[in-house]
Amino acid sequence: MFGLTMIKDYLNEILDGSKTFDARSYPTNKRGKIALVDSRSMKIYGTIELVGCREISAEEYCSWHLTGRFQYLIFQVDDENKRYYAYDFKNPQRLAKPIKVDAEKHTWVEVPDNTEFYYMDSLFWLEEHWWKRMNCNYYQHHMHL
Repeated sequence: MFGLTMIKDYLNEILDGSKTFDARSYPTNKRGKIALVDSRSMKIYGTIELVGCREISAEEYCSWHLTGRFQYLIFQVDDENKRYYAYDFKNPQRLAKPIKVDAEKHTWVEVPDNTEFYYMDSLFWLEEHWWKRMNCNYYQHHMHL
């Protein structure tokens, strides 16, 4: 499996479903399930299906980047005629706990085949499983486990 590295803000927007593609300045022929990797920490935060790659305008490329904490920045490209690409996604799945990738920082990284992914089932998954692991009697008593 491959992992696509990106800024965590954008990664979170993709996993939350508010972004359905990634904007890049080069195409890809990769397809299928990929991991989304935070480019700073090199941790996998989720997986997604990469279903296509299509050309987009420079304007669309710029506007894609202007979200969240970056929404008030001025984002420009050097060449309006350059080609830009959207990596189209579907089925985002957030991991219950990030997984560190032992790889050099590149756009694409290899994720070992034996990597086990545990997905977040609900908003309260981490809290529930933390309490279960702590063998908390209060939790067991009040939640009837």
